[in-house]
Amino acid sequence: MNISKSLLAIYFCIISFGINAQRLHTPQEVEQYMKKSTIQYKMDSLSVKLDSVFFPLMEQGNFLEKTEEGIQLQQQEFSLNKKSKRFYKKAKKALVKKKLEKAIKYYTKSIEAQPDQLQLMNELANFYWKNGAMENVVFWTEKVVELNPIDFEAHAQLALAYQSLGKKSAALEHIIAAHLYNRNDPKIIESLRSIFTENGIKYQDYIFQPEYKIENRDSNQISIQANYEPWKSYAACKALWQNEATYRTEMSHLAKTNITSIEQKECLLNALIGYGKMKTGKEQFPIFDVLEKSLKHRMVDDFIFYEIKLRQDPTLIYFLPKEKKERIVRYLKTIRVGKEVTPE
Repeated sequence: MNISKSLLAIYFCIISFGINAQRLHTPQEVEQYMKKSTIQYKMDSLSVKLDSVFFPLMEQGNFLEKTEEGIQLQQQEFSLNKKSKRFYKKAKKALVKKKLEKAIKYYTKSIEAQPDQLQLMNELANFYWKNGAMENVVFWTEKVVELNPIDFEAHAQLALAYQSLGKKSAALEHIIAAHLYNRNDPKIIESLRSIFTENGIKYQDYIFQPEYKIENRDSNQISIQANYEPWKSYAACKALWQNEATYRTEMSHLAKTNITSIEQKECLLNALIGYGKMKTGKEQFPIFDVLEKSLKHRMVDDFIFYEIKLRQDPTLIYFLPKEKKERIVRYLKTIRVGKEVTPE
């Protein structure tokens, strides 16, 4: 690539991040800032293996409740009134004795006596699941989702039930919901991959996990440790933001978005430019193809939310406005997928 084309590509890359092209800094500019600093920055090889990063899973039974403090995430307790409990005990006894029709009868009566207790409906749906009655699974699990739209297990079960009934689009809708409401659940991701494939699309299960380390050797010396170009540029940018208070202050004037978002975008930009300059080894970093695709579709904010923020804090999706949730769904369907595959 000649110099003019390279500069044009970098310019397009910057403006695609949704910020004025003159305001985000490239790796070359970051390096120049470091050279002028009173702090000495040194780029080293990463010689130690980084610890595995733990990403949290959501607990089952969450629901949203309006309180004086606003909408909050709560846990539903399994507590039955006397009438519902009486029928529930009969249902359990009928199951032990393998009297299935009686079990269904008493489960239904228990639900009628306490229609707000979702665990009863989930248990009845699970009973039908074990007996292969998928239409009944759908009937009861749809009721659960209607009463509690964020129940990820109900969405996952609905998706699999619809899949077994050959209703691919309904299965796709509910597995996406299940995945977003419990972003890091490996079983849901496996179901997501399967249902995407049946719909002729390939979910790319890539992970954004920067490999670098920043160490303060003393008050005036910073060691930036990384082995590969995308992470070298990313780490250098992070080191600048972490150690240069004046730089943070200078960048804080970028209005309409918070300073953390500016930092993340600038460091992603640096990593992407570094990735673009690689002559070999790009196949090791497929997540940057996803980021590049996000740029072209003006969905960098969605990339940051889904790939970074939601993995770190899976509760964020619960408080996202409807239109932003719809953008994340669109991101999954258009950006996070590869070439079309032939359904099995």
